[in-house]
Amino acid sequence: MIENIVAPGTYLGIFILSFIASSLLPIFLEPVVAGLPTLGFPLIPTVFVVSAGATLGSLTTYFLGRGSEAIAGRFNKGGIGDRIHGWLMIHEWIGIAVVFLGAMTPFPFEVVTFVAGFSRFPVHLYTIGCFLGKLLKFVILMMFGSAILSYFILPGL
Repeated sequence: MIENIVAPGTYLGIFILSFIASSLLPIFLEPVVAGLPTLGFPLIPTVFVVSAGATLGSLTTYFLGRGSEAIAGRFNKGGIGDRIHGWLMIHEWIGIAVVFLGAMTPFPFEVVTFVAGFSRFPVHLYTIGCFLGKLLKFVILMMFGSAILSYFILPGL
């Protein structure tokens, strides 16, 4: 099924798949990204397309958190949203580092994204940290996946 969506040379399919997987749907994108080199996708353009799609997909969760005063209002009775915003904005680079590290981990990044939106962390800083973290994560995954698959797949087959 993934071969039909992500055929060699179709970056639009990769973009859409990474967008959907990084929104609220529970789709794990990492195994697919690790296998993309075997489908004939070069590293550099593929990593940028996947990272851009994943960043834009995670913005849906960010804006859901940003507009969730009615949903999460009971958690903000003690001003937790204001305190988290204060922690993230001590220095802007601390907030970017939190988002960057969250985007790099296999931990469900939607939690970090929702909290960043709920605490009103600036969207442009969130986008920078998210894109850079996902970019590095996908570079590592594609290089690791390519190395592992080239080890197990016999040359010439």
